[in-house]
Amino acid sequence: MMNYGYARVSTDEQTNEPQIQELIRQGISPEQILTEKVSGSVLAKERSALSGLIAKLQAGDTLTVMKLDRLGRNAIDILSLIDELTENDIGVRVLNLGVDTSKASGRLFLTLLAGFAEFEREIIRERCIARLESAKANGILLGRRNVLTPEQRIQARQLRQEGRTVSEVARILHTSRMTAWRAMNSTNITKT
Repeated sequence: MMNYGYARVSTDEQTNEPQIQELIRQGISPEQILTEKVSGSVLAKERSALSGLIAKLQAGDTLTVMKLDRLGRNAIDILSLIDELTENDIGVRVLNLGVDTSKASGRLFLTLLAGFAEFEREIIRERCIARLESAKANGILLGRRNVLTPEQRIQARQLRQEGRTVSEVARILHTSRMTAWRAMNSTNITKT
């Protein structure tokens, strides 16, 4: 029976050191702790360290994480992972919740929390969409600004009609060939 730890952060700017230290305090040897930097929205089976760890686990082993969201943000993915592990007699412990799936109450608690985690993510997504729609309705332009002015895009199309090459248009407009090509082939001249 082995106790493995899994620590995950989403970006290179974040550190998983606090997770690692807590897993060590819980009695997991550093050699048994796997770490990775990947978004929680990436499915468990698509994460190299986690999928490698899952393949390594055997009946009687335990997978320990600091928080439920270290396993993922999608309730279905988290529950699928936990079901797969418990079917193979592998326990899952979530330290900040004091939950252990080797007990029925632990499995019920994790199921409820995973549902709430997905609900929260959906609420955040809906708020973001509402903010973007509001910004558009108020005339706020989203995305990257065009490098060329509307006049320059009109000029690019005129130069194209004159038979100029992309390289020539790029030189005339003092821009890259790709920007010149887009302007020459654009149907939307007025967007800024």
